[in-house]
Formats: sequence, structure tokens, C-alpha cells
Amino acid sequence: MTSDSSAQAVPNPPDPSAVPANMSPATPLWKGASYRLLLVFVLVLAFVLPASVALIAIKLHTAHEEEVAISASRKLAVALTSHLERTVESIDSFLDGFANLPDAASPDEIYSRLLTARLPASVIQVTYVDPTGAVVASNLLPPGSGVTLADREHIRVHMNDDPTDTGIFISKPVKGRISGAWSLQFTRALRADDGKLRGIIAASYQISDFIEFYEKLLPKGDGLIALVGFDGVVRAIVPANRQVDGLQAANLLPEEAIKAGAANGADVGLAWDDQGRVGYSMHSNRFPFFVAVAVDRAEIDSDNHDFHVAIWGIAGGLSLTLAALTLFGARHARLERTYRERELRAQAQEREAQVLQAISRVPGIHVLHVENGRAVRIGEAADGLLPRLIAERVESPEFLARLQEDAAPSVAIEYFSGDGEEFEVGMVITRLPPNGPGRTDPATAPAVVFALDETAKRLKENKLYQMSKMAALGELVTGLAHEINQPLGVIRLAASNAITGLRKGLPAEHTSEKLARIVRQVERMKAIIDHMRIFGRKDALTIDPSSAETAVEGTLQVLGTEIRLDGIELTATGSAGTARVPCRQEQLEQVLINLVLNARDAIRARRRHEPDFAGRIAIAIGRRVTEGQGFVVVTVRDNGGGIPPAVIGKIFQPFFTTKPSGQGTGLGLSVSFGIIRDYGGTLTVADVEGGALFTIALPEVPAAPANDAAIAGTRSEPEASSAG
Repeated sequence: MTSDSSAQAVPNPPDPSAVPANMSPATPLWKGASYRLLLVFVLVLAFVLPASVALIAIKLHTAHEEEVAISASRKLAVALTSHLERTVESIDSFLDGFANLPDAASPDEIYSRLLTARLPASVIQVTYVDPTGAVVASNLLPPGSGVTLADREHIRVHMNDDPTDTGIFISKPVKGRISGAWSLQFTRALRADDGKLRGIIAASYQISDFIEFYEKLLPKGDGLIALVGFDGVVRAIVPANRQVDGLQAANLLPEEAIKAGAANGADVGLAWDDQGRVGYSMHSNRFPFFVAVAVDRAEIDSDNHDFHVAIWGIAGGLSLTLAALTLFGARHARLERTYRERELRAQAQEREAQVLQAISRVPGIHVLHVENGRAVRIGEAADGLLPRLIAERVESPEFLARLQEDAAPSVAIEYFSGDGEEFEVGMVITRLPPNGPGRTDPATAPAVVFALDETAKRLKENKLYQMSKMAALGELVTGLAHEINQPLGVIRLAASNAITGLRKGLPAEHTSEKLARIVRQVERMKAIIDHMRIFGRKDALTIDPSSAETAVEGTLQVLGTEIRLDGIELTATGSAGTARVPCRQEQLEQVLINLVLNARDAIRARRRHEPDFAGRIAIAIGRRVTEGQGFVVVTVRDNGGGIPPAVIGKIFQPFFTTKPSGQGTGLGLSVSFGIIRDYGGTLTVADVEGGALFTIALPEVPAAPANDAAIAGTRSEPEASSAG
């Protein structure tokens, strides 16, 4: 069984694995890892640096190409803006020619004038509208048609007597009621000298002419040319894969680009159709329009593809060259270090041998070198039973299998027996570094075993445990006498009743029941006497797992009567099922008896000040799981007033007691703490409301066979229970 205390019993020998054999003692342990990290860093840098340069070059080249595209877009936008202004000027001049129409001109005269007018290019219709919005005549429609345009924006905008309204107005794209074609309406108001509206002259400009002209100049790919008014409405756009009517420039250009009077500038991300573009927008200085020209970003990327491939090729070649140079340098440095380490390894191995030789000279320590299933003693040969048993254990298949499974250093307590003797040995197992000849796999690397004979120490501890048990046993005599006297009284009464029944000739069942009661009481006394004999015997070195519930029952059986005679309520609750703990039953009972007696003494002390105080001692048992390990937990709680905060940290120290002089040795809690600690458990104390709470936590061991578990879990029948 492993034990924390065994680590304290074994001296702290220098660990041979602490200094790797491929490094001198003056070499820092981190040098190897630092070297590898540096090598990885240089290799990463060899790839990252050229790649970063390539990315920067590609980014700069792409930015340059975008600037070139924006510059070309600007030139085209300037040309298209000039074309727009000339077109509007020609139509404006044409409309201005109708200002000399007589006020009294008849519809037929107006119709004749419209038929003979020389229309500007792309103007498909010219219309004369009276002040009410009714069509007087058109070059496509004679007078008397009854058509009205009073609802059209380009007509309503002039239907007023504002003498300043003399400029040209350009409408949004509309479908003509007379021509049936999509067009832009250029309108002017014809006014008298006093500003009164005489009529409205409108010229219909066919939008398709703008589109056909723009398509000839459209940048390749998914380029874009758009004519947009300052009102945010698109007048013409190519590619013409979307109906122009109602298309808002906000879906096409940044908001600041469409504001009236906005400055000319580059536009990036023209993407109403989810297509990335870069371009330029040019605002007219004379008319409320601007022209936007954009180049397809995908076309720019396609043109840059060959440049990108060349840059990445150069970067890849440079990276491979740098990586090859780095690996060559690392290989050279490693070879040089290997030659140097051979000498250092030999020196380190010699020091290992010297350290192990020095440790082997310490009395009671046996040092063995284990390799390939063979154990070789280091130091002078030692004759005797224990060295032979240790060597056999180290060479056993179970021990060698444990070495292969766990390469980490470990500390364990091993038990040996032979020729009628028993030994307890603390064993420290440590691996040698797997870097020498034949030391390539950590699982098969050689190991060193340090074995320290702790038998004498354990016997002394057991003697101390026995003394403590005897001291506790002395306090149980009074309760034990009462416990045995009670069944004797039952036996006497049952025998007397049986005799009386025989004399009176009562049925045989009456005598049989009395005799059965006598048998049960005899078995009860035998169980009490056997338990006291087990509790008082000396401890063996071997450990048999036990049931914590059985230990609690034994404690109740030993102390139940005595505690009850003191007028103290003693209860036991909870269950740990079939769980077993790595602790001898009599030692666990010794701990519980010590804790219960201490609780009783605390209650007695409190009664000196409160004579009618109702004392209570509660034992509880349960299970818990911590980090995958199951524990059986037993608590002892009292209401005796608790432990002063000033001494609670010293409560487990040997010979420390809070009892008056002559009433305590100060060993009970110290011995109890050592017992629980040696079995891998913990014993803790805490102040709770009105008293103290002691908690025992012991790790679970695999469950015993079913028949043993049933025996361990069997409880005494109610008539034999002393706890009531």
C-alpha cells in the first residue's frame, strides 16, 4: 500500500534523472528547448518574411492598378460630362427658339411650326402645352387630341407665374404618352413680359441614345457608366440589365457623391449588383447632373494575375532557399554539439555511479539498478533475507510491468515476509534519462530503486498505537462490566422463568423461547468479549481492508453503554454501502473511540457549568468522489462547546492536550492523525455551532467478494445492540 509518510522516511537522494546525461551540469536545462524554439522561429521567419514582402508588393501593385483605373475613369467621366453639357446646350437652344411664338398663335399654326422644326439629334418629339397642362400640338400629334400632361412633374414645375422661371428643366426617365418611348423631357416655360405663363415647350430625348453611346465606351468586364441627377435618380445606365425607372443613385454610389454641388472624386465599391468596382464621378458645373464611370475590380485582378503568380513564385523560391540554409546550419550545429556531448555523457554517467555508490553506503538503504528485467545491487554486496526479498520483488513480472506503465518517479511502501519474519520497506523508484546507448524509449529505460527498511520504525509506531489503545481500553472497563452484566441479568431471568414453566407444566414452546433468549444473550456476551480481545491485540504489519460501517458498529458496541450511563445521546446515521477502506478495523475503531471519548470529556467539562446540559454525539458515515477517486467519510460531531481558535491548529500535535493535568496524555489525537494519514486518508477538525466536528476521509479500495462483504455488513440483532 502506498503511504504519504513513507516519503518522509526515505532520505532525499540526488535524483540521477535531474541532470540529463547529454548535458553538463553547467548547461542550463532550458538550452535544448530554447534551441529548438529558435530553430522553429527561424524556419517560420524564412517563410513568413518572403510571404509578407510578397503580400506588401501585391497590395502596392493592386493599389497602383486601382489608381490607374480611377485615372482612366476620370478621363472618360470628363469626356462624358462634356458630351452631356453639349447635348443639353443644343436642346436648350432649340427650345429657346420657340420663345418668339405669337401669343395669339392658333393650334394649327403651332402644329405647323412643330412639324417644320429641325429637331436636335436624339430628340424624338417636341410638344407644346398650354398653361392648363393640355397638349396643344406635337410634331407626332395634331391639335384636338385631348391629351393632358398636367400630372407630369416636368409640366407642373412650370405651372406658375414666376417670372424667374426661364431655365431648362430635365425630367426623370418617363414613358411618353404620345411617343410610347422612354425618354428624358427637356422643358422650358414661355412667358409674357409680365411673367404670365403662355405655354410650355417640351422636347423628348430618347434615353436609348445615351445608352448606346455609353455602351461603346463601357470598360470591359462588368464596368459601369451612369448618368445621375442631383435628385438622386438615375437617368441612364450601362450595362442596361436593369430598368431605369425609379433606380436610385443611393443604390449605386456613396451618398455624399450624389449631393448637389458635391466635389468630384474617386468612388470605390460601386456595387448595386454585388459587383466590386472602382471608378470616378464627375459633376457638371452647369446642369444638375453627374456622370459616374467605374471599372470592374475583377478585371483589375485578372490583369494582375500574372504579376501575382510571379511574385509568389519568387517568394516561394526565396523561402525554400532560406529554409534550406537554416536546416543546413542547424544540422551542422547539431553534429558539433553531438561530438561535444559524448564526452559530457561519459562524465555524467560517472557522476551517476558515484552518487549511487554514496547513497548505498547509508545504513538501511539498498540501491538497485534495474535494466532489461535484471536487478543489480550497487555498492557492497549484502547478505541476508531482506536484500534477497527486495531483489526478487524488483525482478518480478508485476514490478517490471509497473515500471513500464509509469515512467514518472514514485514512492511506495512494500511489505515482505519470509522465514517467519515480516518487513516494511519504503521504495523510491526513479527513471534514468533515456538518452544513452540503449536508452531510447522512456518505457524501457533503466531505473534505480532505493529501498529503505522501515520495519523498526513501524514497530515503534505500532507499539505507540498499542499503548494508546490500552489507555483507551482502561477507560472502557466500567462500561464493559455493565455491558456484560445486562445480558447476565437477562439470562438469570430467562432461566428462572424456564424453571417456573417446567414446574407448572407449561407448554414446551414456553421453555424453548426462554432457552433461545439465553442463547442469544450468551452470543451477545461472546461478541463483546471477542471484540475487546481484537481491539486489544497487537497490530500486524499486513493490512486487510475493512468496512467503515463495521468499525462504527464496533465503536457503538464498545462505548454505547458507557456513553448512555453518562446521560449522553449517541447516534449513528448514514451508510457507505459495500465500500471498503485500506485500514485495519481495530485501528479505525481506535480512532473513532478516541474521538467519541474526547467528545464525551468535552460534554462532561461543559456540564461543570451547566449541570442539566443535554449532551449529544453524532456519528455519520457516507461517500464522496473527488477527482475520480471515491472516499468513505466518517464524521464525529458533539455539542461540547468546540475548540478554542488559539489551539485548534495544535490539536494533532503529540502530547498536546486541553484537559487538566493528569487527565490526558496528549497522544490520542496525534496517534489517530498518524493512523489515518498512513492509510492515505485525512483527519481534520472544524468548529461548528455549539461544538467540534472531526472528519475522517479514507480512499475506497475495490470491493471484497460478495460473501465477505455480506459478512462485513452484517449487523447485530437488536437484542445485542448496546447503543440502543
